[in-house]
Amino acid sequence: MLAPKNIALIGFMAAGKTHVGRRLGERTGMPFVDIDLLIMELEQNTVEEIFRVKGEPYFRGIESRLLGELCRGSGQIIGCGGGTILAEENRRTLAQRCETVWLRVSEAQVLRRLEDPDAPRRPLLEGLDATRVVHDLLQAREPYYAQADHVVETDGRTVEAVAEEIVVRLGLAAADR
Repeated sequence: MLAPKNIALIGFMAAGKTHVGRRLGERTGMPFVDIDLLIMELEQNTVEEIFRVKGEPYFRGIESRLLGELCRGSGQIIGCGGGTILAEENRRTLAQRCETVWLRVSEAQVLRRLEDPDAPRRPLLEGLDATRVVHDLLQAREPYYAQADHVVETDGRTVEAVAEEIVVRLGLAAADR
């Protein structure tokens, strides 16, 4: 019998990948790994600071390496960064080794979530017009996100409801019931 595939949560910033991934891990008993958090732990710095000091290409290189390493394993939930899908190598790895779930979020919802004072700082928005940047980035990335195996809408939904939909759609065993 083949080992179970990984589940990769993809989507734009503020789509809820980390929160949903954690809840999905609780629901299924599968380990959850957030690539951005893993990078921050390895670099002992925030994503914002890594972007500022070492640059986006440096960050994306670590991101690709970690995704490749994680995808050598199986049966885990991987929370991808919003830009993970930009690299063709990453898209290929995700297609081969993961069941991908696009947590789709609207532009308006992203902007609302970014206004939350507790929301993490987003290096791609620093000092820029967030409305314009979010619009442009979403337009550029959505064709890649749309290649996902599953699309789950997140607007106006709780983390619990989104996690439940993923459990049902993927036929996952719920560990907490």
